[in-house]
Amino acid sequence: METFDLRAEADVQTYGLGIKEVWEVPAENHKPGFVQHTLGWPLQSGPLDTTFGGSFLYHMNSQGQNLILVGFVVGLDYENPYLSPYREFQRWKHHPAVMKHLEGGECISYGARALNEGGYHAIPELTFPGGALLGCSAGFLNSVKIKGSHTAIKSGMTAGEAVFELLTKDDQAEKSVYNMEMIDYEEELHAPMQATKYQEDMNTNWVSQELKEVRNCHGAFHYGLIPGLAYAAASAWLLKGKESWTFHNTKSDAEKTR
Repeated sequence: METFDLRAEADVQTYGLGIKEVWEVPAENHKPGFVQHTLGWPLQSGPLDTTFGGSFLYHMNSQGQNLILVGFVVGLDYENPYLSPYREFQRWKHHPAVMKHLEGGECISYGARALNEGGYHAIPELTFPGGALLGCSAGFLNSVKIKGSHTAIKSGMTAGEAVFELLTKDDQAEKSVYNMEMIDYEEELHAPMQATKYQEDMNTNWVSQELKEVRNCHGAFHYGLIPGLAYAAASAWLLKGKESWTFHNTKSDAEKTR
């Protein structure tokens, strides 16, 4: 990022921490296909609480096992320096609406990962000499949907097509990132190439449009839970990214801790 200054025109990235567990539960507690998403307690204690995050709970059947997938995501731009995402996850599991699903069960696997939640305006320049940023490394996560696999796959397909086109061009001089009129053949042969068409295609395909539509949703929650929900609903059903304003992020997550 720093070597090629890829973030020069991008917003400061903001992150979330996602924690996930897989539980095997008794048959009487299992409802295959059941899906539950929540927000509020324990992260948000009131209508104007600015902590961003929520949870998911999915029931699924896998090779005869009665499984429940539980997950908790906390935006790392929270203000409270004493907040512990893992402890909040444990508190959430003790809520009656969650605990009833897990009673009598056993946690059989667990994990955690960081999420790039900055969205549309936090995506850096995608290509540099000899390489490119794809998927979550670039920040294509749709944090409103808590979903990024589809955009990551599309970015991989787009990059592959751009690189293939670059490598199969007849005009070898165009391949060189240095774009010299006179260049030694050996230098040209080993000069790093840059698949700029990948950037161009990602700027115009459905991934860019999807992320642009929800670009302000995360920022709206900095005004509180209810304002954030109201704006997210308006953005999803009415505005669809056509608003002329943007809630830019200019501070790192660490700078927002009080």
